Amino acid sequence: MNSNRFPDDETSDSSRTSLIPIGLTMVAVLMVPIVLYSVGPEGPLKAGDVVFSTDRHRVKFLDPTLSRAQGFQDFCILESRVQLVVQKIDIMPGIPIVAQPIGVERVDVPYCPPRTSIIVHPYQATLKADVWGGLSDALSNLVSGR
Repeated sequence: MNSNRFPDDETSDSSRTSLIPIGLTMVAVLMVPIVLYSVGPEGPLKAGDVVFSTDRHRVKFLDPTLSRAQGFQDFCILESRVQLVVQKIDIMPGIPIVAQPIGVERVDVPYCPPRTSIIVHPYQATLKADVWGGLSDALSNLVSGR
């Protein structure tokens, strides 16, 4: 008797094909919250909320005298997807928001320093982070090995 038995090809193919629907189901379950988060409404903005910058913007300082002492002009560059804590907001839409950047990695002169009050217009900030941009950045960092 031969004790070395190989599995039938039919058995191994059926086990592989049953894993494909399970894997697709897991991907769908993981993607549904991301899609719902990205298409859902933002809601009202209030003081103390954390918002995210929509793109790279040139914003003004609330107190330009403090910024000049640090070597800045009247403005700084706000990078995309930077977290901002809202300090003051008016009820009327279109009125600029006073916010402070948090979690800023760069503290170079043209870029906004952390914990400095800046004036942000409503189109420059959003309550929801850019999910797709964050995923693409994470994948590009993974591929490049950073």
